[in-house]
Amino acid sequence: MSQAGFHLRLRQPRVLVPGRATPEGGLDLVVEPGRRTVLMGRSGAGKTLLARLALGQLPRSPVRAEGRVELRQDGDEVTIDLATVGAGLDVSCLAALRGDLLSFVPQGGRENLVPGWTVRDHFHALLPAADGGGRRAGPDALRLEQAIAGMEALGVSGSSDNLDAVATELSEGMIRRILVALSLARGAQVLIIDEPTTGLDPVSRESFRSLLDENLLASGAGVLLITHDVGLSEAVGGETLLVEEGVIVARTEDLSAGEPPFDQFVRAARSAEGALS
Repeated sequence: MSQAGFHLRLRQPRVLVPGRATPEGGLDLVVEPGRRTVLMGRSGAGKTLLARLALGQLPRSPVRAEGRVELRQDGDEVTIDLATVGAGLDVSCLAALRGDLLSFVPQGGRENLVPGWTVRDHFHALLPAADGGGRRAGPDALRLEQAIAGMEALGVSGSSDNLDAVATELSEGMIRRILVALSLARGAQVLIIDEPTTGLDPVSRESFRSLLDENLLASGAGVLLITHDVGLSEAVGGETLLVEEGVIVARTEDLSAGEPPFDQFVRAARSAEGALS
């Protein structure tokens, strides 16, 4: 499937929380293959809620969403006015059109896996199936090969020891890399990755930054990264968007330039990171 056929734009998305002042206006968010975008902001700013709007996943009442989702895929188009859609719903027409082309890699690792399943079990259950004459015959061999190669590229050995290990017993860093590899093997052209370095020690955090920059981005997949990790944002490059109170309030393509309002956020984030190191 042509990568050029997939384009998704959130026009002035806003997440409205009762009792919380919400900035007026707001900037657009675009995700597409090859595009690098980072959503930054303090904890609770609404980064993940905004990203989930791209998936058609609306917050539950009394939280509301506004703005429009515009999705184009190989000539088919759909536009959704978020203010007219019921709270707490999955917008099914968006899911049907995007298929597996847009994949969400959630924050954390263990809570997103089936207890007692091995890595191999997860691959067999979640990768597209081979043709088994009307019954599931395990994953397509090429997809399985791609998943294992993706593990290797992201620094996790594809050895039998790892594939047959109970997935929840692996380190958080390994689990997150395996989830990224799994998403790519499923055919994702754009990955939304939520806080991939949270909870990692400084060495693991730096390792993940390097691997993301050198391998995932080289795959040609688009990336929408949700993070407060300044170093990771700089490694990804592309466009950085600042989220405040559920609205995208500023953008930059050079986070190191020290432009307001990014300068204050970067200083606070680096100070907090230094305190945790």
